[in-house]
Amino acid sequence: MRASRGVLLSLGALAAIVILGLLVGSKLEAVMRAGSAVSWGWFAAALACALASHAMVGMALSEILTVLGHPLGAPTVLGIALVSTTANYIVSAGGVTGFALKAHLLYKRRVPIATTITASAVTLAILYAVLALILVQGLVTLLLRLRGARLAIMENAFGLIFLLVGAAFILVAFFNRTVRGRLAHRLFRLTNRAAFSLSQREIPPEDFAAFEVQLTQGLARIRAGSGRLTTTVLYTCLDWGLAMTSLGFCFRAVGVRLPVGHLSAAFTTGQAATLIPILPGGLGAAEGSIEAMMVHLGVGAGEALVAAILFRLCYYVAPALLSVLVLWGLKVSEPAVLREAADLDLGIHHRI
Repeated sequence: MRASRGVLLSLGALAAIVILGLLVGSKLEAVMRAGSAVSWGWFAAALACALASHAMVGMALSEILTVLGHPLGAPTVLGIALVSTTANYIVSAGGVTGFALKAHLLYKRRVPIATTITASAVTLAILYAVLALILVQGLVTLLLRLRGARLAIMENAFGLIFLLVGAAFILVAFFNRTVRGRLAHRLFRLTNRAAFSLSQREIPPEDFAAFEVQLTQGLARIRAGSGRLTTTVLYTCLDWGLAMTSLGFCFRAVGVRLPVGHLSAAFTTGQAATLIPILPGGLGAAEGSIEAMMVHLGVGAGEALVAAILFRLCYYVAPALLSVLVLWGLKVSEPAVLREAADLDLGIHHRI
């Protein structure tokens, strides 16, 4: 099973690289011309906005964990949010990969699996709802200005439907007692497999009763902490706003200043392309979609493609590289590791 999944992921990555290579190769002269004129000052601003966007994801998660009675230090939560988010982008599996990593890292810090599930469900529902609003704005822009760009319109419409259905399902599944009861056993088995794959240890079956109690208590805390949910929504809005700003700065880096409507359409088209599960982060498909739509809006193909690639570097590649170091720091700072280090240190001093 793991071997077949690895082959599928490798084929997806290869397909994404081939798609991107064909896109660049077909417009190589225009891409090289636009690339040679890139303003690195605007690129630096785009990178800062992209990293700040990822930080907002961590702030939103921190607020939810605090509501659920598990306040962790901001650096820890920001790090966990970063590595789990980038894991989803690198290995597109509907959020499962990132969730497994997040559950593992939080569980090592005494956060119950049920709490992680509740926090992830609430943040994901808010994330989907806010992105759906942005998609509506982008879809309206496409309908008004791009009557001939059927593919871009279909991508945005599909993305909007996916997000609305996903957000509605999450809310019903977690706040309807009957549906939640049916899903609890499946969630328990899912997280058990995730825990085993990461740490080779399973959750004892007798802990299922405690799992259900924690899940119910967590949802009760969410209902009672509506004030902090408002803050979570604010952080999520800042997350997507900073991400869009990063894309806008990438276009400024190639000398193109986009109106808000065009920027929203470009951003939502790229985000809709990331929903393709086999392509890591929608690589190739997102760049091609953005380039095709921007050409219809009067932007040069070379400039549009270079801007999309710059956004890829800022929003996906740089955070992914950073997350490798962050993950190492999180593993080193786990309570069990620190206790072992302290015991070793005491043993050395005792011998001396």
